[in-house]
Amino acid sequence: MGLGFARLAGAEGLRRSPGSVRFVEDALLELLRNSRDAGARNIYVASTLKTRRYRTLTVIDDGCGVPETHKRLIFEPGVTTRHLDPIPYLNRNDDVLFHGAGLSLYHIKSAALSAEILSAASPTVIRVIFDTDTLPEKSLQSGSRPSKTNLRATLAKFVGQTAPNPPRLYYASPAQILATLLAHRILHRDEETKRLGEAARDIGLEVSSRTVQRVVAGAVSVAGEVVADGDTVVKGRARRRNGTEGPILSVGDEDLREIFAVLRRAARSSYLDIAGLDVEKLPGEVLLRAHIYEPEEEYE
Repeated sequence: MGLGFARLAGAEGLRRSPGSVRFVEDALLELLRNSRDAGARNIYVASTLKTRRYRTLTVIDDGCGVPETHKRLIFEPGVTTRHLDPIPYLNRNDDVLFHGAGLSLYHIKSAALSAEILSAASPTVIRVIFDTDTLPEKSLQSGSRPSKTNLRATLAKFVGQTAPNPPRLYYASPAQILATLLAHRILHRDEETKRLGEAARDIGLEVSSRTVQRVVAGAVSVAGEVVADGDTVVKGRARRRNGTEGPILSVGDEDLREIFAVLRRAARSSYLDIAGLDVEKLPGEVLLRAHIYEPEEEYE
């Protein structure tokens, strides 16, 4: 097919083809492998869930990209650039399968509402939209987390599989991914807000002009790097006690509601949310503890 691409047909195509895509997590894992096969060292995944049903994944990487002439061909069955050097891996049944750049994209497109390459290179961007009524997400294993998605855990699994030298992965809302791309100089902060917003939307980051302004002003935090053991957990600091003397401050229910409202506004300004607020009243100090998490719905 030219430019290093080939179309595998018949038994060879079936032998090399990855397993079926049964969940959104399967599709995400294949997209990550596709970026890895293309030599990406940095992968950014922006995720949104609309009306609790439509999941959009925008995967941005610094790999070798796709020729403009092959942007649509890469979604056809059996098309790959790794036909001479396939990558073996084990599926969930410990069967040895093979992976190669492009081989999984046909299966992903078949399972998605839409799948397209928005940018062929510098960076490479693939955006996929799934209807979770027809391609579900796996049930969350932990009932303690307010967020209902396993997608970050899928990235953490991928990091573990590609150790000791995995690509750097970042997973967050479009706003936080935009902030991260600016911090990493993949997009440029010196663009005027309108042009920066257009550049963001061109690579699949659906953000409003107001959100772009907040990102440029530094009001939106950058995404943290995903690590192999799952969500990055900041351990609670060892409690520092100055003694057991001092007054005990009375904090009533109305006070807590006002404090919770302030903390929630602060969290939402960074596209986060908080769940619950615990207060511990000790002599000379009051300890407030809130659980911060990334909501599934994108806040505007």
